[in-house]
Amino acid sequence: MRSLDNTMLVTWPRRGLKPLMKATLVALLLVSLAAVLVFRAPLPGLHLWDTKEAKLNRDSRMFFEWEGFGPEKGLYNFTVVTALVDIGRGQWNFQSRGFNEYLLYMQRVLKLDVNMVVYIHDRGAPTVRWMRRGREHRTRIIATNLEDLPYYKYKSQIQSVMDSEDYKRDNELVRKRLCEATIPDYDIVQWSKLYFLHRAIQSDPFRNNYFIWIDAGYGRGEDIHPADGVWKPLKLFSHMDQVTFLEREDVETYRPLVERLHKMSINIIPGGFVGGGAPALERLYTLQQQHVVDWLHNGVVDDDQTMWMQLYFKHPALFNLVRADWYDAFKIFNEDPLHIP
Repeated sequence: MRSLDNTMLVTWPRRGLKPLMKATLVALLLVSLAAVLVFRAPLPGLHLWDTKEAKLNRDSRMFFEWEGFGPEKGLYNFTVVTALVDIGRGQWNFQSRGFNEYLLYMQRVLKLDVNMVVYIHDRGAPTVRWMRRGREHRTRIIATNLEDLPYYKYKSQIQSVMDSEDYKRDNELVRKRLCEATIPDYDIVQWSKLYFLHRAIQSDPFRNNYFIWIDAGYGRGEDIHPADGVWKPLKLFSHMDQVTFLEREDVETYRPLVERLHKMSINIIPGGFVGGGAPALERLYTLQQQHVVDWLHNGVVDDDQTMWMQLYFKHPALFNLVRADWYDAFKIFNEDPLHIP
């Protein structure tokens, strides 16, 4: 089965348990690959439970022990959109994180008791099926590769900008070898968050008019998500005509530096959470598409965070900025504090 834009739609098995069992086994195998790391000896002077391997071990156990959702008790008048596209990050020489590691992070997002649209590489789909057991009717899984993304057509232009001497000159991101200034695939995926929201809005499988983007790895393995999966972000719905972002510090402080933000290593508007009414998100997506064209024409490349800042400076009325840190979305946008761990 295929979606309207010819991207393969991964569907649930319609009869028998064997297809689901096969998918489950594949999912378990994928995640267990990440768990293999725990068999390495810990570094001298470090306790096992202080290591990254120990966290992966814990997350692997969490995955295996997941029994699926019980009776519905969530809020279902909005749609969460997330994605995990394989860009080979596990093979990077710096800032590397493997696909399987992201799958382990992603399980916490997948445990949210909400309507959810998931765009993911084929080999990650079985993991999504496993984690969404009991909420199949509130889940859509769409197989997606890097090459499917509209911004992929700009890859060679992005690389040309990154290779240019003008871009490299006095660029803190290049000096630090950060991925947003050195790897086109990374920026392509970061820019595509609004594209994924756009597609979900266009298909609107759950007949909602409010949509929220959450990074697949939101929280990076920390238990910041609602413990029982119930999330009621009612405050967001009073800003239907705006797009809500978190703001780590006053964005206005950087207005005088707007022309060189793409060469600064700052993190002001995190991209892990974005929420808005469908018309507001569609408006921002239209603005973003033109902004990307303008960037490349002017020899500019950076990640989504800088793009949000520059678009805010041009269209502040479209933005609802809420002061918070990277992973505070569930803490500040939940009307039932009992559901916060």
